[in-house]
Amino acid sequence: MFYFFFESRVSKDDPVVIWLTGGPGCSGALALFYENGPFHISSDLSLTWNDYGWDKVSNIIFVDQPTGTGFSYSSDSSDLRQDETGVSNDLYDFLQAFFTKHPDLVKNDFFITGESYAGHYIPALASRINKGNSAKEGIHINLKGIAIGNGLTNPEIQYEAYTDYALNMSLIDQSAYEDINSQVPSCKQKIKDCRP
Repeated sequence: MFYFFFESRVSKDDPVVIWLTGGPGCSGALALFYENGPFHISSDLSLTWNDYGWDKVSNIIFVDQPTGTGFSYSSDSSDLRQDETGVSNDLYDFLQAFFTKHPDLVKNDFFITGESYAGHYIPALASRINKGNSAKEGIHINLKGIAIGNGLTNPEIQYEAYTDYALNMSLIDQSAYEDINSQVPSCKQKIKDCRP
């Protein structure tokens, strides 16, 4: 798996944080350059320091995941995962390799963070780490917590709430609200049709 890693600007003893961008299929570079990475891309395409970069308080990893996303690729289609179990196993293997390469970080607190569809991957990876730690499988990962921002966890419920929010925030009017909500049953069916 392809990744970017930035040591903390303050202390190598700061927590290790893995950031999982949602999608599914959004590169970690999205968050790196436009959200919480150490740099932003300026209008002239130069890099400028992000005063709010998470590398000010953590050693942060941005991963292109699952395989098939960004620079994480394989010529073998059997490496492409179709569910959270496969993705979490791949991420667990990635973390084992990462901590083998960076043994000085093994003792640090570890957090799994992300947004959007990572609301599926984060709990699955946390479960996989707990399973590996309990079985004394590989390197013990010092998991201390998870954080999910704007997570997509249950679209059938969440999609219905979006129109309520938009109406209450005066982002749409009553007519748009009713029009959008009339499409919800079709959306729910399409979600069910896509499930394995």
